[in-house]
This record gives sequence, structure tokens and C-alpha cells, in this order.
Amino acid sequence: MTTTTDAAPPQTSAPLPERAVAAGKWWHERRNLVIAVAGAAALIGLGTWFVITSGRRKEEFAQQQLTRAREIAESGNLAQASSDLQKIITTYSGTDAASEALLTLNEVRMVNGQGELAILGLRDFLKTNPAMRYVAPAQALLGSALENAKKPDEAAQAYLAAADAATLDYLKAGYLIEAGRALAAAGKKDKAIEVYRKVVKDMPKTPGFTEASVRLSELTGGQM
Repeated sequence: MTTTTDAAPPQTSAPLPERAVAAGKWWHERRNLVIAVAGAAALIGLGTWFVITSGRRKEEFAQQQLTRAREIAESGNLAQASSDLQKIITTYSGTDAASEALLTLNEVRMVNGQGELAILGLRDFLKTNPAMRYVAPAQALLGSALENAKKPDEAAQAYLAAADAATLDYLKAGYLIEAGRALAAAGKKDKAIEVYRKVVKDMPKTPGFTEASVRLSELTGGQM
């Protein structure tokens, strides 16, 4: 007589821990959102890289155009140089090359007898609050244009502003000497003496020291 035993119940796999089930459900519900966020982050990174690279290439190309325009100006073709410089200012607005082109354009205007146009252009440029490295040369160029226009008092103020913006003593001294000369021409002898004394006292190691000393001596009868 054979005996029978009850068959063992079929084994079933153990249920997933609740945390795993929850995680799976979270991923299933939010998978598209996670993928979208990751994709957006990648696009932002790519966009930033593109902007930086594009900006660098724009600056390099603008500098190349600026070099060519300056070479044309030096060759004596001022009309063509002015046209090319204006294109750089318009096309590459916001670049260093555009700011440099604007200064060069107004130098060309002065050489070409368009001093009043240069004065207007430089004043408009300074109103835009350009980078500090362009303020001193722009003010100095404005001072020169104003001197040529027989406006020594205004020229002196531009030169003084250039000196204030300059970061190197030899440049500061040079601008102050120009200011002193313009002040003397405007009949402001005492102001001119004050400016020259500043150079002599505060900037004795600059190339402008000797000239300032001579001009000061001329105005004071030898008193330093």
C-alpha cells in the first residue's frame, strides 16, 4: 500500500520591498520629467559654450577688420577707412574692437578736418559709460579735438577727466601736462600752476616730470 503526501505548494517569489516598489512607481511617473530636466541642463551647458565660443570668434574677426581699417587709414585713404570703421562699430557692437574702432574713427575725423563731428561722436561715446580702459583715451582725444576747435577751457576739463581715469602714472602725468597747457591758454594761470605742481610733486619718476618742471618754472618765474 502506497502512501501519498500532499504536494508542496508552488513557491512564489518574495514581494519587492515597499521602498523599491515606491521608487519604481516614482520613476515611472516622473521619467519624462527627469529626462526633460536632464536634457534642458545639457542644452543650457551647450548654449553657454556656444555663446562663449561665438563671442570669442566675433571679437577675433572684428579685430581683424579693425587692423585692416587702420592700415587703410595709414595709407591715406581716409574715406574708405571711415566707412570700414563705421561698419565695425555697427556690426560688432559690444566688442572691444567696436570701441577701439570708434576711437580710431574719431581720430580719422580729426585728421580729415571733421573736428566738430569728432567732438560729437566722442561725447556720445562717453555718455554710454564705456569700459574704464576706454575712458581715458576717449577724454584725451576729446580734449585734443576741443583744443583744435579753440575751446581751451573745455579741452582742459577733458584732459583732467582723462588723468582721473588713467591708471598708469606716466599717462596721468601726460594728460595733466596737456590740461595745464590748455588751462594756461584759457587764461587760468593759477589752475595751470596747480596742475604742473601736482606732476612735479607726485610723479617725479615719469617722463613728464621734466616738461612739467619747465612749464611750471615759466609760469612762476622760477619758483617751484
